[in-house]
Amino acid sequence: MSQKEALKEMQFKIKTGRAPRTPSPVTAKKETLLSPEYVSKHGDHKAIIARKRRKRKHKTQRLPGINPKIACGVALALALLAVIIAVVISRSGKKSINAALETEAATPTPTPEATEPAKEQIFAYLTSTGEPQLIDMEALASAWAAEAGFEVRYTLTDAERYEVAQIVTAEAAGEPLAGKMAICQCILQACEDDGIRPAEAAERYLYATRRPEPTDEALLAVTYVFDFGLMVTTEPIKYFYNPDMVESDFHESQRYILTINKHRFYAEIKERE
Repeated sequence: MSQKEALKEMQFKIKTGRAPRTPSPVTAKKETLLSPEYVSKHGDHKAIIARKRRKRKHKTQRLPGINPKIACGVALALALLAVIIAVVISRSGKKSINAALETEAATPTPTPEATEPAKEQIFAYLTSTGEPQLIDMEALASAWAAEAGFEVRYTLTDAERYEVAQIVTAEAAGEPLAGKMAICQCILQACEDDGIRPAEAAERYLYATRRPEPTDEALLAVTYVFDFGLMVTTEPIKYFYNPDMVESDFHESQRYILTINKHRFYAEIKERE
């Protein structure tokens, strides 16, 4: 036999020696207490695994569980405790808020000092440049009186002065200055006799309700009578009317004093005590 043939025979023996043999019976031992005998078949391993799983499940089922009633009671107790805590917190918060409010209410807040409203200026005169210059007629009348050495007869605010001039313009727009001054004298007499202001006198003695733009002559008449105390007559005239426009038994029942243009003026007849 040649060397080559001997090598082939040796390779054949090695190959045949490694060939798989018939598998020997499995002698694995069961690991459970239910079946301690040996297992002779490979398929019995599945049964072993299944029994182990059942055993674990059985053990978990036998573990002590929580009673549903106890669990419900615990949940209710926790919920009640949470509600109590929330109520306590809210009440304490309200108390602190109320205490803060009471403290704030008890603390006196500084009140702003009352300031007098700005005085409305109605009158003005034109300067040399043609620009209007506002003036305070009430202060100006007091200055005139002080300079001349006499007191103002009846102090008017600028608003009252303007309204009296409006009334005079409504009652005697076509009358001369003396007629306008006589109407001012009637208004002044009513104010002094009754202790009222010009607006109330106009309402009480039924003067014209129209308030037209006052004329310069009406404003001058107001200045002469109320500021300087100049009178058309020394008699205390208080009433007047135009007989061409109306008839008045009341006026004729009073003491007649004089007529200026179309107006007749009367003094009041007072009853003897």
